[in-house]
Amino acid sequence: MHLLLIGLPNVGKSSIYNILTKNDKNIIHSKEGTTRDWHSDYINDYKDVFIYDTPGIILKNNKLNLNQLKSLLNRINIFLYVVDYKNHNILFDKQILSELRKLNKKIILIINKDDNFENKDIFYEFGISEKFYVSCSHNLGFVELNIFFSKFQKSVIVHKKIDYSIAILGKTNAGKSTLLNNILGYNRSMTSSKASTTSDIVKGEYIYRNKNFKILDTAGILKKAKIDKKTVNYFSIKKSIESINNVDLGLLIIDSQYGFDRQAKRIFSLLIEKSRLMFLIFNKIDLIKQKKKYCSEIKFYFENSISNSKNISLLFISALDKKDINKIKNLIYKKANELPLTIPTNRINNWLKKATTNYVHPLIKGKNVKFKYAVQTKVNPMTIKIFSNFSSQIKENYKIYLINNFNKAFKIKDKQIKLFFSKSNNPYY
Repeated sequence: MHLLLIGLPNVGKSSIYNILTKNDKNIIHSKEGTTRDWHSDYINDYKDVFIYDTPGIILKNNKLNLNQLKSLLNRINIFLYVVDYKNHNILFDKQILSELRKLNKKIILIINKDDNFENKDIFYEFGISEKFYVSCSHNLGFVELNIFFSKFQKSVIVHKKIDYSIAILGKTNAGKSTLLNNILGYNRSMTSSKASTTSDIVKGEYIYRNKNFKILDTAGILKKAKIDKKTVNYFSIKKSIESINNVDLGLLIIDSQYGFDRQAKRIFSLLIEKSRLMFLIFNKIDLIKQKKKYCSEIKFYFENSISNSKNISLLFISALDKKDINKIKNLIYKKANELPLTIPTNRINNWLKKATTNYVHPLIKGKNVKFKYAVQTKVNPMTIKIFSNFSSQIKENYKIYLINNFNKAFKIKDKQIKLFFSKSNNPYY
């Protein structure tokens, strides 16, 4: 059974969706048009009841435009039409319902924001007999709604194992949604030349070489100075940054026309700090006239100007080109197989001895810095603990040297390495 939440903007569709699916994925905001793309999930973890959250419908010239939902309508069994209990101006609702009836689907009315739970029948003009009164803010009416849905529930969902998860991050209008759509092979995320089209995180899944991948399209990350904490953009960006911690791989997509500018560097720093794995994609390379020169200059810059980027893969693509999409899928697949990496302790210590002998740390208080022992303490992110007599005073440039040397010695690519230094006479305690 497939259910579609539909109605005017700001009537509470996303709040209802979040309660029914028991998550807080979709952004809730007083501003109209917060939801800009459709989202879907199971109700109460039952695989027979699937619900979709949709953007609010806006009538233009008294006509209903459902183009954005065109791909969904064929699979929908029931429209859950949501209205605001406090809004008695129902002219637009009547017009929308009149158009929806032409699609020959069952329609159920959900009356939201009935905070005092009065259940007054003020929407009898709609001619819909099956109606439910709810209050999202007070969590009222959902028992009755779930009882109604329970008759469609036959079996518990067995969640498909996800082998690998990916988040696409970057500035606004860099081509993140286009990349997602072309990786998935269909138009899952809404695209536009207008910046900030994506507000909620849009997710999709695909299978490649018998592995299941989950991929997230995130909202464009703007400069902090431009973000008002009361706006939708603030919550969108917050979710984008949070997604870095919840995936295996972060893809930073950069518009080649603007290059690796200040804002791209900020996002890169976030990924370096928080992600398990990452690589950079320079999109829209088809719009650059001297492509070879451009690519060479970017590679040279990363090799020589950014100390913590020497092991990061750089791809130059056009998200519209199918060959480039296959290149990305291949690299993601390769990274999926490399993710769990454990290095034997004796090899780590052999590396440590060689690296610290070849380049000796400067004296501290006239004394030699001794690196006694090293051990891997975590797989994701790869974390190496090094025991030293001056653990709290190791210079930052020396830490970067050790990380780069470690990556080179063990041929590690795109994986972030965390080094921690500890003072201990006995490394086992």
